[in-house]
Amino acid sequence: MRDCGDGEVCQCAKYYFQCTQGDGACSQKEQSAGIMKWAYAPLGKNMCIEMQKYRNVYRNLTCCGTNGCNRPANAKCSLFQSRRRALRKLTKLLDFE
Repeated sequence: MRDCGDGEVCQCAKYYFQCTQGDGACSQKEQSAGIMKWAYAPLGKNMCIEMQKYRNVYRNLTCCGTNGCNRPANAKCSLFQSRRRALRKLTKLLDFE
């Protein structure tokens, strides 16, 4: 992907996060238990840089520039759901809401 908004080049990203109440990337059971999960998403380079400031939320964050470099070991992921989740969390952290 070449355009991740405002003409920005996309980066592949993966990170470990904790499920919280109202988190669309987690089931109700996962939210209640507060489990940790991996997320995989295409993001703009600036978004990856910004997410690195919040290592307590985006744990083990990796941003890379080659196709498939963030691929999970089981090769299963929902790119768009993960991207929406990352944007929503970052918006909350930056108090844009």
